[in-house]
Amino acid sequence: MEPGLERRDGASPRRHLAVGSATLTLALALLALVGGSLRAAVGVRRNLEALVVTPAPSVVLAPPEAGARPALITLPGLRPAEPGASAPVTLLILGSDRRPGEEATPRSDALIVARVDPVGGRVALLSLPRDLWAPIPGHGSNRINSAYLWGERDGPPGAGMALARASVANLLGIPIDYVAVADFRGFAALVDALGGITVEVERPLEDRRFPTADRRYTTVRFAAGTQRMDGVTALTYARIRHPDSDFERGLRQQAVLLAIAERVRERGDLANLLAAEHTSAALVGYLQTDMPAEQLLALALALRDLDASQVERYALGEEDVLFGVENDRFAQRALPGVIERYTGLLLGVPGE
Repeated sequence: MEPGLERRDGASPRRHLAVGSATLTLALALLALVGGSLRAAVGVRRNLEALVVTPAPSVVLAPPEAGARPALITLPGLRPAEPGASAPVTLLILGSDRRPGEEATPRSDALIVARVDPVGGRVALLSLPRDLWAPIPGHGSNRINSAYLWGERDGPPGAGMALARASVANLLGIPIDYVAVADFRGFAALVDALGGITVEVERPLEDRRFPTADRRYTTVRFAAGTQRMDGVTALTYARIRHPDSDFERGLRQQAVLLAIAERVRERGDLANLLAAEHTSAALVGYLQTDMPAEQLLALALALRDLDASQVERYALGEEDVLFGVENDRFAQRALPGVIERYTGLLLGVPGE
């Protein structure tokens, strides 16, 4: 500015320089955030695609030896899921009992069917007892948790999910669109990646024969009230059953799932966006699904504001089954009309 001239706005050059610097700093920060978000989005997509397994409908497991027939598993054909995030989705959630370093084929220790209607904002959960007697395609009838084991043992990658999906679909009489299965490490890793969860423990629990990862036993206790849990603690709470029953354990597993959903909601969109790559990376190797990555993202977006207290929760109880089938005294057969009633509740059409 030339000597003797005045600024009509009364602002000094120093002040404008400070404002300009602040604006530039903000712009650079936003640019860095956008760039980081784009890199994170690429990482999230890569991680989600690593979780997706598409089972082959039929496969020869091994070349036949001389004079022998090849081992063949044919997976049942199912109606393909409707595309898009707006259509209601029925998802089978399995928790496998695979332990770290274990080579044995796992069973599905938890079975929860989730019905999600993104447009109507309705979510319902139905827990099925792992020892429920059910028809398993190609294997007659057996405990329903055997379906995942037989598919994993005898089929191609993803066959455990496919056979469990077909078995639950046949049992309930409805299509199952997708399956997701997590082992012990995947479950704990997800909770830890979220920074822990908060669970309301309804009553004191003590299990003096809780199975450990090395096939031994220990004593675990939970006090009643609000508990902050890390991954291992949440996994223990979801697995404990000796104080009551497998039916009550199913309700605890639902409570932990909803606590995870609530934790995601309370963190907010920005925090979830910034942590999405880390969270999804924690699941790689420990969680599998046949839901396409696009559908995973669309469903997560549609449910980001889910109020866990509004989720409908259903589970079979001891009064709904008879114990003992054939020579298996622990198997449970559902009483007449029970499966139909719970299926109606899951779909939101009671009475069917």
